Amino acid sequence: MKGPLAALAGGVTVLLVAGFLATVLGGTAAVAPGDAARALVDPAGASPLARTIVLEVRLPRVLLLLLAGAALATTGAALQATLQNPLADPGLLGLAGGAALGAVLVHAAEIPLRAPWMLPAAAFAGAVLALAVVFAVAHAAARPGAATVILAGVAVASFASAIVSVLLLATGEHRVHEIFAWLLGSAEGRGWEHLRLALGPALGGIAGLVASARLLDALALGDEHAAGLGVDLARARGLVFGLVALAAGSVVAVTGPIGFVGLMVPHAVRPFSGAGARALLPASALAGGAFLALADLAARIVSPTFDLPVGVVTALAGVPFLLVLLRRAAR
Repeated sequence: MKGPLAALAGGVTVLLVAGFLATVLGGTAAVAPGDAARALVDPAGASPLARTIVLEVRLPRVLLLLLAGAALATTGAALQATLQNPLADPGLLGLAGGAALGAVLVHAAEIPLRAPWMLPAAAFAGAVLALAVVFAVAHAAARPGAATVILAGVAVASFASAIVSVLLLATGEHRVHEIFAWLLGSAEGRGWEHLRLALGPALGGIAGLVASARLLDALALGDEHAAGLGVDLARARGLVFGLVALAAGSVVAVTGPIGFVGLMVPHAVRPFSGAGARALLPASALAGGAFLALADLAARIVSPTFDLPVGVVTALAGVPFLLVLLRRAAR
């Protein structure tokens, strides 16, 4: 396994560096790559325009994308182990739906116009509340299991989606475009304040999941095996869900829902890292950051005249990926 792990580490590092440099040095603004590089390594020697674009626009954007990709991929890998379901990702448990509902509620009330920090705060609260409801509903059953958790998550996500649709119909036309842009998932217009808001909770959640690797491996064996090893299933799932809400909820709160990252990335790295959480989770974090940075770069290349949300690119890649997984499962 050392050979595949070394190859994975090298490949992911190259992708991570390439995604970072390409996103920071390239873009639609009229700044030469050389001037952009100078602004990055020697700001005093660069033009004021280059300093502003690179340090205040591009750099916080790519760092936020790296953080979001790492958080979404890590939480996806953790949920796939916890629920013994290869199709699990943060959206499956209603996290994205809860975040969307919280954001749309404050958007509809035009609260962000008066207090911009309320938008990510409401989205984070919605994500945490959605996961709490899923956990409470699933464990109210006589024999709670992974399937019960998934069904509860689908129900909560559907409920949140229905309320969001009603709110969009009742919202003034001038606000609908802004809300839709957030719902599609993007780092456009995000700055250092958004990165600071998400950084601590996201890194804390990722670190907590990595530290819980042995617990995740036990849960991946199935409920009966995990219980036989002395694992308290309700407490263990509560811990994992809390860390997932912390990591994924904090980034979804500032970028909007970005789908399929938590589904695709763990499957892509698992053949190299193995199924053990101790190797899989860090590998997923690095690969997720690289993937999201490169997906954002692809969105800007394909659509140079307007900002194509990175969530659209991940969806275009994720849907066929999901169909392949379903076909493989059917076999």
